[in-house]
Amino acid sequence: MAVYIVGLSMTIIDGTAVNVALPRLAEQFGVPSTEIEWVALAYLLSVAAVIPAAGWLGDRFGTKRMFIIALGLFIGGSVLCGVSQSLTQLVASRVAQGLGAGLITPIGSAMLFRAFPLSERATATVGVLSVAIVAPAIGPVMGGLLVDNASWRWIFLINIPIGLVGLALGWRWLREEVVAGVGRLDIGGLVLSASGVSLLIFALSTGPDFGWTSPTILGAAVLGVVALVALVFLELRIDQPMLALRLFNNRLFRTINIVATMIYAGFFGWIFVLPLYLQDLRGFTATQSGLTQAPQAVGVFIVSVLAGKRLYKAIGPRRLLIVGALLTSATSAVFAVFDLDTPMWVMGFAAFLRGASIGMVFVSVQTAVYASISNEDTGRAASVFNTQRQFSFAAGVALGATVIASRIAAVGGDSAPPAELLGAYRWAFIAMGVVLFPAAIVSWFIHDEDAAATRGLA
Repeated sequence: MAVYIVGLSMTIIDGTAVNVALPRLAEQFGVPSTEIEWVALAYLLSVAAVIPAAGWLGDRFGTKRMFIIALGLFIGGSVLCGVSQSLTQLVASRVAQGLGAGLITPIGSAMLFRAFPLSERATATVGVLSVAIVAPAIGPVMGGLLVDNASWRWIFLINIPIGLVGLALGWRWLREEVVAGVGRLDIGGLVLSASGVSLLIFALSTGPDFGWTSPTILGAAVLGVVALVALVFLELRIDQPMLALRLFNNRLFRTINIVATMIYAGFFGWIFVLPLYLQDLRGFTATQSGLTQAPQAVGVFIVSVLAGKRLYKAIGPRRLLIVGALLTSATSAVFAVFDLDTPMWVMGFAAFLRGASIGMVFVSVQTAVYASISNEDTGRAASVFNTQRQFSFAAGVALGATVIASRIAAVGGDSAPPAELLGAYRWAFIAMGVVLFPAAIVSWFIHDEDAAATRGLA
């Protein structure tokens, strides 16, 4: 758990901190914002491309070996990012970082859940959530402080000592796990999954900027859909597929993946919308924006870490997910009532309530998702789950960006008075609440008995 937490926290903090630094990077390299976005997009696409193959790589070559290689890739990419002298060098270095990060999460989570028996899965989940949810709050604050008071290069260079600690602990503590009979690399599945997921995420990420009807976006979306449809046909017809789509025959795994798609889209979409509202409309600094979001992490920590294990074992995933999804939907949409003068403490308190609400959701999703999956299939299941999560992240951000852009255009563009621009952000917050609401309906169909072993009941 300690080794996985080091790697996971490093990738999350780096990813969120870089977003704060993008305006400074645009000034440093003398490029427009449309070009500097490739610093974030290159990382996102490389993560998406490698995640589907992570389960097979870990099973075939060993989870310890591949996890250490992934950490090394991320550290090496961080060094190259920190010394980059041009935008091209920085983007290429971010690809290396992304390849490492894309392997760390699915391989690390597979190792973690194989190490803990079903009755202790809640313990493993709580341990990881304590970092996985706090880290996104730390990233913007740390990024703002480094950009405002030091140099953007330290956002990347700070990963070096942390990563080296992870490497040392991983080499000493992790045990090697190789799954027998995984078969040869499914080249067709690798090509189709990497291209399909990357093309769709590219379309979702850049659609709000280029326009959804532009030839580039339409072409990427169509090709991505065709690739994924072909992937489904291929993976269901071979004995040893790279992406084990047959796992969707598992009732609990299938239902929680559907719930998680909406949860992660709404969760990450809201995290994207709030800083825009605070910084672009209200004029907050990057540090102030990060501090306003920080209470959300406190709420998640209190509910999921301090009380999550007891709540999960006493109530079960079904009711926790229904209540948590409803409350998260409401607390996300409530930001639509805020105006240009709403005090920072009021927004912070609302963020705390949102964190407490989604804490119930996260502990249930992460604990129950692999409850009825065998140890041998856990690595492949982690690849499927994390591929879905990455796609949901991009979809939520795309929805938020599209709503804001369309409503701003409707009032005459960025030059319109702030009072008129406010409506764009209000509609975006409402959209996040709407996305989250159906997760409560789908959660109704979860059967607690499928996850009974994770509650110590079976």
